[in-house]
Amino acid sequence: MALPIEGATLHSDATCPDEEQVLINRCLAGEPEAFRPLVQRYQRVTFAVALRMLGSRADAEDVAQQAFADAYAALDRFHGEGRRRAFYTWLLRIAINRAKDLLKSKKRTEEPLSAEAEGGHAMFAHDPGSPEAHAGQAEERRRLQAALLTLPPKYREVLVLKDVEGLAYEEIGPILRLPITTLKIRVLRARTRMRVALGEAHR
Repeated sequence: MALPIEGATLHSDATCPDEEQVLINRCLAGEPEAFRPLVQRYQRVTFAVALRMLGSRADAEDVAQQAFADAYAALDRFHGEGRRRAFYTWLLRIAINRAKDLLKSKKRTEEPLSAEAEGGHAMFAHDPGSPEAHAGQAEERRRLQAALLTLPPKYREVLVLKDVEGLAYEEIGPILRLPITTLKIRVLRARTRMRVALGEAHR
């Protein structure tokens, strides 16, 4: 299960691709109000991804809002072709690119790669535990988010998509426009960096 976030992450597993395409076609035919259900369906997850990337609610709100504006303006270039979660993954690509642009504008640069991956376990794997264990979950979320923000954007984005949102590599590939082999290596390296960051936080 994914890392808990504020507000439930909304995936589109139960959504028919044809239903979304109908809404998009209505928008393209001059019915802008048909875009509203898509905003309502994905606004929470888009904000959540932006928040994980940026660490700032205000910045995340701006990025999420701009991502929807960009998506609406580019609807004529969207080709879902009946693929599962096509609009969802396309929207996340836009949101992540907007977040990375904002990070660049703030002159946050990547650190040189210094650690190779050695493990394959998700950094944000969820263990239900007992009710008593829930007391420390808020602090654990803060600790994970703080560590996540120390990672360069290229590692941050793959962890957000793979370990937080729980997307398959086949879904992440089109979002980041990277081959699956590259994604797997990057996720492993990102998890290693997270372990280092979490270890340093305890010192």
